[in-house]
Amino acid sequence: MSDGRRFRGRTALVTGGSSGIGLAAARRLAAEGAEVFLVGRDPCKVASAIEAARAAALPGAAVDGEVADVTDPVAMDAAVATAAGMGRRLDVLVAAAGINGEGKDALELDPAAFTRVLDVNVRGLLLATQSAARAMIADGAGGAVVLVASVNAFQTERCFADYNASKGGAVLLARSLALDLADRQVRVNAVCPGYVRTPMTEPSLADPATLSGILAHIPLGRVAEPDEIAATIAFLASDEAAYITGSAVVIDGGRSA
Repeated sequence: MSDGRRFRGRTALVTGGSSGIGLAAARRLAAEGAEVFLVGRDPCKVASAIEAARAAALPGAAVDGEVADVTDPVAMDAAVATAAGMGRRLDVLVAAAGINGEGKDALELDPAAFTRVLDVNVRGLLLATQSAARAMIADGAGGAVVLVASVNAFQTERCFADYNASKGGAVLLARSLALDLADRQVRVNAVCPGYVRTPMTEPSLADPATLSGILAHIPLGRVAEPDEIAATIAFLASDEAAYITGSAVVIDGGRSA
């Protein structure tokens, strides 16, 4: 059973760690004793996230971060090296960086914007995992990777073909990486949240009519909070999930039941 210190002595890298689910994951891992290095796109948000994670951290657990582009392999290698240097090695990667789609009918999608969504939401996960996994297998000890996908991988929404496709790709990427890396003791899983109250979803959730329509399809009758997703991420990254790899865990309040 967990004593709330599952990650003491371990080091984690969190991409997309400056807000939403990524920030919640960084805070949760730090609260359980991990040395945490988070990356994001906005300098102000990264600085604020570092302070928030430090405030939540278990005494003695260090938290730091930097601005980095998850679609740049050099930046991901550098982030992994810096994260690993905070402790004895890199043990955990939480790849939470992602962007929304255009919110347009499929026939009106901008091909360039479509490419950007796939670049961040799929290729960004691959690059982060490649960099992290190379570090994790260098000493033969392996590690745990959690990719943040979405329930949209399984239950699509209209006018979100770009986002739906990217999250479907994220799930299949997680499963493929799990197969390829299992013999090197790197576990890879995905979490697939439904609607979560984050900066990306807040504009929709702030509209009463839109929120009512969303809640009508969620049996639990509410949207999730980022900390609820972070709890599952922490479980999958911990030794309690040592026999779980290649899974896509849906966390959607029953929406896809």
